[in-house]
Amino acid sequence: MKIFSNKSLLITRPIKDGIVFSLHIKKLKPSIDSICNPLFEIENFSIDRNLSKFNAIIVTSSNAVRSLIQSEVQFSGPIFCVGNSTALLAKSGGYRAKSANGNTRDLIELVKSSATDGLVKLIYFRGERIMVDLGSALRKEHFDLDEEICYRKVRCRLPNKTIESIKSGTIVGATFFSKETVDLFFNQVKNIPVGFVAFCISTEVSRNILTLYPDFRLSVRAAVEPSMEGMCKLIVAAPEFGD
Repeated sequence: MKIFSNKSLLITRPIKDGIVFSLHIKKLKPSIDSICNPLFEIENFSIDRNLSKFNAIIVTSSNAVRSLIQSEVQFSGPIFCVGNSTALLAKSGGYRAKSANGNTRDLIELVKSSATDGLVKLIYFRGERIMVDLGSALRKEHFDLDEEICYRKVRCRLPNKTIESIKSGTIVGATFFSKETVDLFFNQVKNIPVGFVAFCISTEVSRNILTLYPDFRLSVRAAVEPSMEGMCKLIVAAPEFGD
């Protein structure tokens, strides 16, 4: 990857995920040069929980799956995942993953539709901070649910060189995979050229940018499908990166 070449894309995911994502983008469209500068990194916690009384696990992030794998958690029941990439990681760890292939609402519907399979007791492994209270939503649907925090996000500072490259127009767009990354980005970057592209994983994230930061006059775009595949399609189709 060329660093700080003309018309670069800023990938804001944790560094390991960001590198994998950038290589996938490069494979799909070699003309796109990526810069990986995370807005946060992940600290995974060890899991030491007796899961024998639980019928299923729920996760909304690959970070939770990594905590399960790193802790060598043994579980034979289903693991309900919000998206395909999380489910693939869970399967690679030997778990019976089921993907909602969507957002939190889709995950709730997947769990509800699986209730006929005899789901009684669930556990939700999640991060220290949450944007959507999935636990409360499932309890309202009369599920018996426990929650356990298994990772946290540690905020990162963008390098001054990256901020200057956004200001100068060398970096023409950035990825936003969550509402949280929106605030982390705009709290650090104050001088953004008109038309800077915000590539958002969902319409919820794009609305968040448009609502909170309308004065920046950005080009805000959302993936049709809220997934890694959807983000890739959105980015490679961007005219800013040429043919």
